[in-house]
Amino acid sequence: MRVMIDTNIFLDVLIHRDEFYNNSKAVLSLCEERTIQGFTSASAITDIFYITRKALGSVEETYKVISSILNIVRVLTVTNDDVLNAFQVKAKDFEDCLMATCALSNKCDGIVTRNKKDFLSFGVTLFSPEELLQFIEEA
Repeated sequence: MRVMIDTNIFLDVLIHRDEFYNNSKAVLSLCEERTIQGFTSASAITDIFYITRKALGSVEETYKVISSILNIVRVLTVTNDDVLNAFQVKAKDFEDCLMATCALSNKCDGIVTRNKKDFLSFGVTLFSPEELLQFIEEA
């Protein structure tokens, strides 16, 4: 199974958001164990870098965090066509639209996110962390 991992899933674990930590960590563990193939976008990595650097106050420690992420998931290429297709949608949240477009063009089975409402109009299968974990368990 190929899934795009939304930024909020990484941040749940990195910032240790108590009510979301366990399920988001379990999703990332599935990626790390290669039970599922996890992907993200370059813009997600830059967002995570920015937020983590501010939180940690250390560029060196932030690079360690990003290195860990890059060992768990792969960054998908965003093509010119992906950008043009997302641009034509004129979505309120272009970044989410581009992530969905990239997931579709790279034949991902879905996006794992806690903000499903942000992706509803983009025609991609959506999983909350809990839903993905249940889906994998039942498979």
